[in-house]
Amino acid sequence: MEVTEKVVILRTGKFKENDLWVKFLSSGRGVQNAFAFGGSRSRRRFGGCFEPFSQVLFKIGTNRVGTYQVLQEGSLIKAYPGIRSDIRKIGLAANCLKFVEAAVLEREGSRGVFELLTETLDVIEEAEPDDFFPLFFRAKVAFEQGYNPDFTICSQCGKPLFSSRPVVFDIEKGVVACLDCADGHRGDTISAGTVRTLAWIQDTGPSSWTSLKLPAEIRQECFSVMDRFMAYHLGLVWEGNGYRKI
Repeated sequence: MEVTEKVVILRTGKFKENDLWVKFLSSGRGVQNAFAFGGSRSRRRFGGCFEPFSQVLFKIGTNRVGTYQVLQEGSLIKAYPGIRSDIRKIGLAANCLKFVEAAVLEREGSRGVFELLTETLDVIEEAEPDDFFPLFFRAKVAFEQGYNPDFTICSQCGKPLFSSRPVVFDIEKGVVACLDCADGHRGDTISAGTVRTLAWIQDTGPSSWTSLKLPAEIRQECFSVMDRFMAYHLGLVWEGNGYRKI
């Protein structure tokens, strides 16, 4: 079987002198692995295609018995030179790529995550997002994968939550309740500012996130809540220099 599809390069490495293994996010099939035989020296077939962050159009086949994928040729779509020339931007983009690589993405949701990742890389390339930007990306990926609480209404009484009062977020059940309905329910009390921020992330994309200026206490609360939410539902925690499955 042969397919042609857009991908974002996540990681590459050598396994023989001139051959590479390549991990990439496919626009239609999620995270994939393939071999590029002669990839480290073939400029005609793969010129500039194997740098992390690159967006590439690959023609992909398999070996004779179909046990692994083989990259036949590639065309570079976008190289993101602004990211590659800025250490801070490399860090932001790498954090997003590591999260995508570690997450177990549902195939039917892979196109949405691919579009989200490419838009995120576009924003990092063209703007100056702050260090909180990868958290927005991680939260949006979780929402795209179906872990998508309704932060706008109480799960018990159905009343709107956008007031100045805190709310209770049950991370395990993925539901939010007002304080009047929260008696006896497990969950973390979070501020109105945090719940509005999470609802806003759900409804917007990366091009909107650079305009958000959050107070330090809301930033920290969003980070704490979403870190635990993703640890529980996606089974991922940051450890050392990457994400670990738990």
